[in-house]
Amino acid sequence: MKSCAGFDAELVPVRSVNEALEFLNFEVPDLAFINFSDPAIDGFALLECILKDPWLLNASIVAFCNDYDTSERVEKTPGTNLIASLAEDDVEKYLAKILGIIVKNQRILFQRGIGFDLVQALSASYQLHNDTIEANCYANMLCNFLYNANKIDSSGKMQISIAMTEMLINGIEHGNCGVTYAEKSAWLEDGNMMRDLIAKKCDDPAVRDKRVLFEYTIAPTNSTFLVADEGPGFDWRGLKDPAQTENVYALHGRGIKMTRKYTKNLTYNDKGNAVTFEIEHLADCANAQPALFEHIAPLVIRPGDIVFKEGEAGDFLYYVAKGRYDVIVKGEVFSALSADDILMGEMAFLLGNRRTATVRATTDGALIQMSKKDFVLAIKENPHYGLFLAWLLAERLQRRHPKDHWWEKVGNL
Repeated sequence: MKSCAGFDAELVPVRSVNEALEFLNFEVPDLAFINFSDPAIDGFALLECILKDPWLLNASIVAFCNDYDTSERVEKTPGTNLIASLAEDDVEKYLAKILGIIVKNQRILFQRGIGFDLVQALSASYQLHNDTIEANCYANMLCNFLYNANKIDSSGKMQISIAMTEMLINGIEHGNCGVTYAEKSAWLEDGNMMRDLIAKKCDDPAVRDKRVLFEYTIAPTNSTFLVADEGPGFDWRGLKDPAQTENVYALHGRGIKMTRKYTKNLTYNDKGNAVTFEIEHLADCANAQPALFEHIAPLVIRPGDIVFKEGEAGDFLYYVAKGRYDVIVKGEVFSALSADDILMGEMAFLLGNRRTATVRATTDGALIQMSKKDFVLAIKENPHYGLFLAWLLAERLQRRHPKDHWWEKVGNL
């Protein structure tokens, strides 16, 4: 594929749904291209299988479709890690651009087990062209990351996606391209697509050269966003109060109203061509759980509960679904565990050692407890999880062991 020339990654073609699932399960790639126009592969059947275990099969998805109807159906499928859905006519034009965006944002291509706790914040700044597909791509990537990193839930993902997309597209359409509400309404009523009007506006070099500044900072407890265009701005003070009944169904300014509803501290600069807003993150809670544990009811944990004690036999493995837990060695708190850590007690469990630390809940929580017998049976049914857990443990050893003495003291936790 010409559009992929120079893309620094191995492209592995597959020829059936089963072959695709085998690759996704055992290789756990960061990125998957699904061709919904390939008669040899039922793309929607593959998507359905992926959604049965979204915890493990969390590859970001770029979809290729026969037509715009199929592309829209893919976009409306809830729960996917979709980055972009391209109709056949758009692939040659947009794929190289989308790959470029992905390459620049590889650190937010979510990978299970690479701890978000390694950094205190992620931040970036981009100059977007006047292109709605580009805007959607950035919004999708960020929302996928925030959801998979347990910073927002499924409802929050939908709401933040709407808010972020609305603000970016407002900056493109109304800010840089100067499209009025009346002009947009008339164009859409004639059955046209907004991106064609934007392209028409960009025939003017003065419009084409304008950019939308998009910045974000993802901190431990919240995320903040800035969207700024190069247009003349607008009178944001004159917006009608969305709380008033007569304004609820007004279409003009609807995107701003939804963004105000779904986010916090939405603020414009005086000129009205730059907006900032933020969201609060969920605390210590997992959005999904591995299929490996789907038949096990979670244990309800209360603050102060002891999960296990130092010196006990490591008879159980725990999946952290919710909550925060202190790791205590010889009476001292050495660290804390949360849903970001995924597993608890895995080393003593797998190696047959005794616990070298006590774990105590500091908040309400939920844990999924698995015995060795249940674990062996589950691995027999889902052998790819054995490979993933081995990779996860190796990654943890590599990350923690050279850095500090904490691992030496509680490595067999």
